[in-house]
Order: sequence, then C-alpha cells, then structure tokens
Amino acid sequence: MIPTRVVADVREKPSGVPDELSSLGVRVYFSQLPVADYVLNPEIAVERKSVRDLVSSVYDSRIFYQAARLAASYAKPYLLIEGNSLEVEGLVKNMRSFYGAIANVTLAYALRVVYTANPKETAMAIAELLSQARAKPLSAIAGAQPPKAKTVPQQQLMLVSSMPGVGRKLAERLLMKYGTPRRVMSLTAGEFAMTKGIGWSRASRIKEALDAHYTRTDEKRDQTRLEQ
Repeated sequence: MIPTRVVADVREKPSGVPDELSSLGVRVYFSQLPVADYVLNPEIAVERKSVRDLVSSVYDSRIFYQAARLAASYAKPYLLIEGNSLEVEGLVKNMRSFYGAIANVTLAYALRVVYTANPKETAMAIAELLSQARAKPLSAIAGAQPPKAKTVPQQQLMLVSSMPGVGRKLAERLLMKYGTPRRVMSLTAGEFAMTKGIGWSRASRIKEALDAHYTRTDEKRDQTRLEQ
C-alpha cells in the first residue's frame, strides 16, 4: 500500500508535530507553503495554532486574513487549535469578544475546528484525517443516497446551497432577496459580495465555479497522481 504523505510548512519543523507524524508512519515533506501549515491533499489543508498564537491572531486580525486565504485555496479547510483552552482566560481581556471573533471567522469561512492538547495529539489528528480522506466517502457507499427535496422551495434551497461556501442560511437569504435560483446564479461577483455573510473571497469562488468551462476529470488518475 502506498504510504500516507503530508506536506508541512518548513516553519513547522520545531513544533515537534512532523516528528510525531513520522513516528506514526506518515511521510512528511517540507515546503515553504503560502497557505496553511499542513496540506493533506488538493482539497484538505490544516492551519495549526497554539492557544497563545490564536489569541494573538485574533487581536491583530491576522486570523481573518489567514482564514480567507485558507478557504479560498482549499475546499475543506481545518483550523487546529493546540494547547490548554484554560490558558485563554489569562490571555484575553474579554472572553465573550474573543469567542465571538472565533465564531465569526469559522462560520464566515466554513472552517472545521479541531482541538488537541499537544503535538502528539495534533499528529494523531492529522494522521486520522489523512486516513479518512483516503477511505471511501460515506456518500459513495452503496445504498447511502442524499435526501431528496420533495417541494420546489426545498429543491431551490438545495440548488443554491450547492454553490461553494453557501449553506442553507445563505441560500435562503439569497433567494429571499433575489427571488429565483436563476436570478441568484446570474449575479455579478460584486452583487454576491454585497450579500451579508459572503464577502469578496467567497464571491470569487462562486463566480469561478459558475463561469469556468467544465473539464471532465478522471478521479482515479488524479488520486494516483497525488499519491505518487
């Protein structure tokens, strides 16, 4: 079996996580990554932050910039928070404001959040993400069919919410404002960006998905290329 592999940012070397990954049988390759700390495949990337760095990034607004780039570059972005959460109370002045910022950035950019206590747990979490990413998706298992929308409004919500970074609430907001899925999908990037909760980064991803010419992909060939 081809061994699992991950690309780590060179600045992660001192963290101890790459060494722990190696001990788990994961091959680690280093690179100067422009986005994220660990890239698992073309869809999945992980931004690792210690509790102290997370607090610092909230106060200097760095977390919002990093989250925007992460979400724009990868379909399944992860924010991994490493350390003792009890430290937060001694580092922030307003707990509610801090967690409000975290909630805002994770919801705005659809970040998946993982908590770990130390580098060893971080490596285990990344190794399991790698393992599950290589496994057969649950949606592809025989008999596992997505729920079918029974009414026209449900079908419209499913249609609009299938766009990149658009969940049910955003889809409903767009439909309430513009009326029909056809009108929503004909919006300019600027009109998308003006909708509360979307912003320029997500608007660009939506327009790219709607306007790019379709190219047939060979999933098996792409996976083989990734693993080589």
